[in-house]
Amino acid sequence: MGERIMIASQSEKLVSSIRSQVTSSGYEVVGMASNGYDLIRRCKALAPAVVIVDEELPGMSVISLVEILIQQRQAVLLVGMSYQKFYYRQDPYFEFCEKPVQPVVLLTMLRVLVKYGQTVRQLESKVNHLEKLQKEEKTIRLAKRALQQNERMSEDEAHRYIQKRSMELRISKLEVAEIILKKVRKKVDFRG
Repeated sequence: MGERIMIASQSEKLVSSIRSQVTSSGYEVVGMASNGYDLIRRCKALAPAVVIVDEELPGMSVISLVEILIQQRQAVLLVGMSYQKFYYRQDPYFEFCEKPVQPVVLLTMLRVLVKYGQTVRQLESKVNHLEKLQKEEKTIRLAKRALQQNERMSEDEAHRYIQKRSMELRISKLEVAEIILKKVRKKVDFRG
């Protein structure tokens, strides 16, 4: 199965045309919407890679709709008559395809959005992983500092203590650090 696509239009003819073009190119159409509010709801539920939106979609202004979808990190391929009202849009989550829809243009824009989305998801995953590691390291540093202050250990002794307890208890250094910090907080709360 290819990337997941959603189509939003009131025009059955446009939906049918786009659907046949994207499915024949290996994409999976996971849903359709006939108004803006329904589209937002369905995007949250179905998480498509790209939403193909007809400029004439009822329910809310298309500019507001595009803004909401992009804020939700949803890639949008807008199909319409005039790019002029969207000239300001330099967002990588947005592409425009002029009506009448040319299959080559539609599929090229779709590929660009899908590729960009994959790249962004990979980068976000790496950033989340690095943030998690940074948070873990900070917790371990705080535990070492607590051992240095409360147990009169050197930094190396505190490091070895956490490492040794981790191996003895068969838990991560982070978990050992969290236990140490909880004990320190209890002492502080008890004294206060």
